[in-house]
Amino acid sequence: MKIAVYGSAADASHEIKKKAREIGREIARHGHILVTGGCGGYPYEAVLGAREIDGRCIAYSPAPDLERHVRDHGFPTEGFSDFVFVPKDYEHIENPHVCRKYRNVSSVAASDACIFIGGRIGTMNEFTIAYDCGKRIGILENSGGISDNLISELIRTAGKESRAIIYDPNPVSLVDKLTGLENVILTSRS
Repeated sequence: MKIAVYGSAADASHEIKKKAREIGREIARHGHILVTGGCGGYPYEAVLGAREIDGRCIAYSPAPDLERHVRDHGFPTEGFSDFVFVPKDYEHIENPHVCRKYRNVSSVAASDACIFIGGRIGTMNEFTIAYDCGKRIGILENSGGISDNLISELIRTAGKESRAIIYDPNPVSLVDKLTGLENVILTSRS
């Protein structure tokens, strides 16, 4: 199973960084592949956690190659097993805003489940893609940003049912619950 981790790339709290790292370790412990948008912050903490126990981590970069991944975006490279880049011939390759959205759609599409930690507008974009695509979704409760209240308010207001959204403040049980889902229809909140 491929599990994406999305969330705040900046303004990370020490407590939530530890939880993000534990999420990465738990994904790897289960033998799953960790997917991120190749950025820093909480998603990268998950990568570091997964790599502590030799987990496989795939970065979906908004850049066309590794050099631009680092130079243009300042994104990390350590800890990733594989990179997926935006095609060099993509017509909007010089527009970083469009390339980030291309990356978001591609990484969500490649994932079986998505976990959200904190987050701002970019994370909200990833969430709405995952939600609309019917992906399994886990929300790390009390992690700040959009994950605390905005996601549940958006779902309530949108009125569209999802396959499953799991809310949990504990990284280990969040991953356990998310990987154990079998065609759950209702949105549940612990």
